[in-house]
Amino acid sequence: MIKQQEIRGVYESCIGVPDLIAAIAFWNQFGYRIVDQGELSAESAKKLYNVNSKVKSVQLQHLDSDHSFIRLMQWDKPTNKGIGYTANLRYNGGRWGVLLTKSVLNILNHVEDAIAKGDLWSFIMPHWLQVYQMEKGKPFFDRPLGVREGIALHPYCRLAIFERYNYEKPTYGNIDENSFLKSSQFTHHGILLRTDDISSLKFYDECLGLLRQKEQNLGGKPTCSSGNQQTFGLSSSEVYSIHDFDDPRSSLDVKGHLSGRLKIVRMYTSSEMKDVHDLSRPGSLGMSLLTYQVRDIEMYRKKVIEGGATNVTEIYENEFKEPSISFNSPDGLTWNLVGNLI
Repeated sequence: MIKQQEIRGVYESCIGVPDLIAAIAFWNQFGYRIVDQGELSAESAKKLYNVNSKVKSVQLQHLDSDHSFIRLMQWDKPTNKGIGYTANLRYNGGRWGVLLTKSVLNILNHVEDAIAKGDLWSFIMPHWLQVYQMEKGKPFFDRPLGVREGIALHPYCRLAIFERYNYEKPTYGNIDENSFLKSSQFTHHGILLRTDDISSLKFYDECLGLLRQKEQNLGGKPTCSSGNQQTFGLSSSEVYSIHDFDDPRSSLDVKGHLSGRLKIVRMYTSSEMKDVHDLSRPGSLGMSLLTYQVRDIEMYRKKVIEGGATNVTEIYENEFKEPSISFNSPDGLTWNLVGNLI
């Protein structure tokens, strides 16, 4: 008998936007389409999200993906403007989404045109990252396996965009060939944390039940690529760690990895950066919340309390009439669980 999964990969990336119509049109270009919409009164939003404002939300799905939906949230009274305009991802508590595309440069061409028109975009040119191969091949003779990844940042949209070379991974991002920007769903969802306390991250595998991948320690010379130095604003000596948490259906074998990954980039307290936790919570504009889909939300409410979560709400209906709870994990991040997994 096949065991039922109690939780899956990241269900939704929630984005506070000032204009739902414009945001829907923007994400349509990446292949995301409306599948649900709803709203909460200010009273109900206060109970579930601790935000005293009415909210209208639209849920977007990419192809037939069962994860990495987008929830666009338009608040009548946003609590703040979010992180705003930035040049890189070096922000404690900052969030971003990662997607696969046929052409990174095609998307960045649009970003540059938008900047020329005065829009608040910034970008980091695509950089080469070799993957899976332990030893580099012979240039011009061997086929290198890797990606080119660029960064595109906007107050309402923080993206890492990558393009594959000489390998396929069909379980980790499916491109909508009919979409204007020929892109996939979010393959993984990034959060940067400034902490020396690795123990708080046990919450994600030991409490939530996600599959924890092997930790990677990066940075410093000569292991850090120039691209990653730009992405995270690193000095030549700074070191950081990557902690990946997957859908339980995923695998520790790279061939079996599933998209919908939570990727926590952990930098040490010796590294200075702005704290944006309060600018990356529900009620904020921009990327402000991730949700997980669970089967038994009453059981999960008890589990997160036992696991050290704080500010755990009662079970309330969200905008889409689904049972839901919100809480802060031991590392200070805000989360939401949706009890609609069948």
